[in-house]
Amino acid sequence: MGAEIGYYSLAADIQAGIMDTGVLHMRNLKRLMLLGVAAGAAMVPAAHGQDVALEEIVVTGSRLSATIETFPGSYTVVGRKDLEDQLSTTADIGSVLSNMVPGIAASNGTAANVEQSLRGRPLRVFIDGIPVSNPLRDGGRDLRLISPSVIGSIEVIRGASALYGQGGAGGIVNYITKDAPSTQEFRFKTEIGTSLSTEHLADSARPSISQSASGAIGGFDVNLNGSYERVNGQFDADGDRLAPDPHNFGGIADSNIYNLFAKLGYSFGDQRIEAMVNYYQQKQDTNYVTVSGNIARGIKETAVKGMADPRALDPENRNIISSLAYENGDIFGSSLNSKIYYLENYSVFSFDAARLGGTQTTITSEKIGWQTDFTTKLDDWGLDGGTALWGFDIARDTTEQPLIPLTNKPGDGRTFTPPLKQMNYAAFIQLDVPVTDWFTLRAGIRHDEFKMKIDDFVAGLTNVKVAAGELDYSATPVNIGGTLHILPEAEIFGGFSQGFSIPDIGAPLRRVTARNLDNFDPKPQLVNNYEIGLRGSVLDIGYTVAYFISKSKYGTDFVIDTVNPTEAATLREKERIHGIEATLSGKVGDSTSWGGSFAWSEGKRDANHDGKVDTPLTGRRIGPEQYNAWLEQEFTADWTGRLQVNRTGSRNKFPNARINDFYTGRVRPVTRVDASTQYSMNNLLFTVGVNNLFNNDYYSVTSQMINRDQLYSKAEGRTLFLKMSAEY
Repeated sequence: MGAEIGYYSLAADIQAGIMDTGVLHMRNLKRLMLLGVAAGAAMVPAAHGQDVALEEIVVTGSRLSATIETFPGSYTVVGRKDLEDQLSTTADIGSVLSNMVPGIAASNGTAANVEQSLRGRPLRVFIDGIPVSNPLRDGGRDLRLISPSVIGSIEVIRGASALYGQGGAGGIVNYITKDAPSTQEFRFKTEIGTSLSTEHLADSARPSISQSASGAIGGFDVNLNGSYERVNGQFDADGDRLAPDPHNFGGIADSNIYNLFAKLGYSFGDQRIEAMVNYYQQKQDTNYVTVSGNIARGIKETAVKGMADPRALDPENRNIISSLAYENGDIFGSSLNSKIYYLENYSVFSFDAARLGGTQTTITSEKIGWQTDFTTKLDDWGLDGGTALWGFDIARDTTEQPLIPLTNKPGDGRTFTPPLKQMNYAAFIQLDVPVTDWFTLRAGIRHDEFKMKIDDFVAGLTNVKVAAGELDYSATPVNIGGTLHILPEAEIFGGFSQGFSIPDIGAPLRRVTARNLDNFDPKPQLVNNYEIGLRGSVLDIGYTVAYFISKSKYGTDFVIDTVNPTEAATLREKERIHGIEATLSGKVGDSTSWGGSFAWSEGKRDANHDGKVDTPLTGRRIGPEQYNAWLEQEFTADWTGRLQVNRTGSRNKFPNARINDFYTGRVRPVTRVDASTQYSMNNLLFTVGVNNLFNNDYYSVTSQMINRDQLYSKAEGRTLFLKMSAEY
């Protein structure tokens, strides 16, 4: 089922104060809490087999369970069937999201999601509400940190949100892992599959296997899953091998991918205890090296046999996440949901021969946290049907990014990001009030306090030894929104929301020239998101349309570093982004379903600091418009077919840019058609899918906009997907 959400904030005087200061302090918390908290979601047309009318559907992973018909913003739920449909023609979770969620930029199909923005701003990723992104040093490796085989649904907040605190300037992606039924006997599922390039069968096989078991044991509900995938070579439409790391942010060719998942729960009365753990590893070991392309001459980047620098570590992504949750449906007249979690993430990036004589970096991040939510009915307060969601978060984040092998050399010890130790304390309250039968109001507030310690370090690009220091931040984003039921066929929604994030601290620290941090004061980013939209159903055709404006006083964009040409320099300037998103879906008879979506946005920054936003944002932030359309046919009760079209438009905001200037390249339109069919027989399901059905030969959107000769890579050509699963 598709659905959509956004969080909105309040009052011109409050907004003005926040925009002037960037933060509000704890002393304002009591006064601002009277404003409440808003959250909302606009429904996306339903998935196949669902009614497209506005329904009573509960969203469970968005920190505010409520019906979609009263959410005053943009939120998308990718259900399990939607996910399985997409996985028939891709194994890339980033592609699933860009196909299903209006506003998410096109995926590049690699291990990294650096350019995959949401509404032109960074997205923040969660697993069961647990933050897995690294806001202190964003390595862009957070979308691919769990196997799709254990995901039950994906919830996406589109637009700035502070529900989970720091990050999410563009929105939030929350993977909800599968639950096991507590009343069912043990069931097993085995799934095997592979994909193949039709233009280069040799070396392109991508075999995979997944085994799951779920059911009840002595009152406990158990869900177990293990999966393995071997990714071999990847090939373009001409059958030529793609580079193992086509965009220098991390590749998946010649990789082994493992995932182990376990969830154990026990319910007693109104109470429940649940434990979850997931281990994910993707490690690349390749015998190929990159051959640079040439944009001016139209020569693509390719790969040839060769060995990496002997000093290099194999690129790798590893993630361990665990949690222990307690729920109580009736405690002092409220319901309680409390969770403690532990997360450890380790990423190894590609070796760079041009940087400091040849180096690579790793990012290590450890997070420990405690989240507690109370939901209280407000009937006794004279607000019949109203609810309040309130609680607190406590989290510790330790992140660092050393330079290898420099850190192993005596007397050097340079680092890209020194060990950053951050504590975060937050409190929040949200109100949901049905003012009348036709108008629902949501409003509220969150307050965050951050304290960061930075150890002594040697700056990576300046070789300056810097003394330890401390940084303190605070933020109090507020929001308000409402839904107005004007007709049975139409509903207006809208409001104002804010999201808060500390900027990527690691990036500027590598360029520090002072020997202490006394004057190091990177400005926090507070994003103000305005939105208005219309949704409903006419003649059994579901529709949504929304217009948004996103503003920030200290945005974050990237350009080429003229002193260190292999690096990107960070810009902190005033920004304005606006855009339109729309969806349609319906049915023809009982056996044919169809749908489509459109998303366009544009953004500018104040490059000359004259107060006017008149310089376009780079391609890393703003991609071209996207169109998605699909048609699904039930041929019989056991046999279905699906056709999907994805078109990415053009963008050319830097016509005079030089080749090799970061993210200023011209993007030309790209159209890709995918097709799949499924046939079930008894307990078996057979799936055949084809990605890039017509073998379209094109450069990926990322390689076009990144505008660098050595990263000018084609996209994958026609790829065949074969899968068989058995349940028993």
